[in-house]
Amino acid sequence: MFLVNEKVSLEILKAFCKKARLKQTKTKKQLLIDYNQYLATRKIQRGFRKYLYHETVDPITLDQVNFPCFIYRTKFGKCHFYAYNSIIKYIMKTGFTKDPMTREEYSGDVLKRLDTQVKIYFPMIKYPSTYRIKISEVYARRVRNRENEIIHYQNRIVQLKGYILFIIESGMESCPNESIYIENVEYQNVQLFIDRSFHELKMILGYLRIHDTQSVELFKTQLLQETPESFISLIQQL
Repeated sequence: MFLVNEKVSLEILKAFCKKARLKQTKTKKQLLIDYNQYLATRKIQRGFRKYLYHETVDPITLDQVNFPCFIYRTKFGKCHFYAYNSIIKYIMKTGFTKDPMTREEYSGDVLKRLDTQVKIYFPMIKYPSTYRIKISEVYARRVRNRENEIIHYQNRIVQLKGYILFIIESGMESCPNESIYIENVEYQNVQLFIDRSFHELKMILGYLRIHDTQSVELFKTQLLQETPESFISLIQQL
């Protein structure tokens, strides 16, 4: 007895064959049997994941972990769960390829699995190879230096955003010809500081778009929500 109606379209079965890498020389009856087994397996997997991830916390960020995530099983059988972004950023920033909880060294196979899984689940994010970080000190140092640059630029963005919002909230925007003293530098007028700040933001965001597109779009969205209409055109140019 089939779990799926026998009238299921051939398009669905063809898509299933492609995904499961099955030869399409089988009869429709045989394909329906395989398709039912596939659906049953998926249902069991979802139930197992729901049980496995119940109240699971990422040890690095202390945030709730949901599927998909990276699972590391120790030699004693215990599992530790990490969000992909969390564990990869940890390896990138520290250069260490050890589990943060157990301090066990990740094998090459474990890191290859991590690299492969993140490409499958997050194909739009270009993470560096954790396996290459393990085997090449030069590559690891280059990744670590670039990550430090990104953190520096992100902190600078927060600073500039704070200054711009301060000018808006204090009403200084309405006095563009008044001089302003910020970061031990005296600017001839408020408008000059605003222009230079947005120029610096544009350069920083141009760099970050190459390595951290998500944070750039998040910053622009937040800035658009917090600033008045007079700045909208400037923000949209960033």
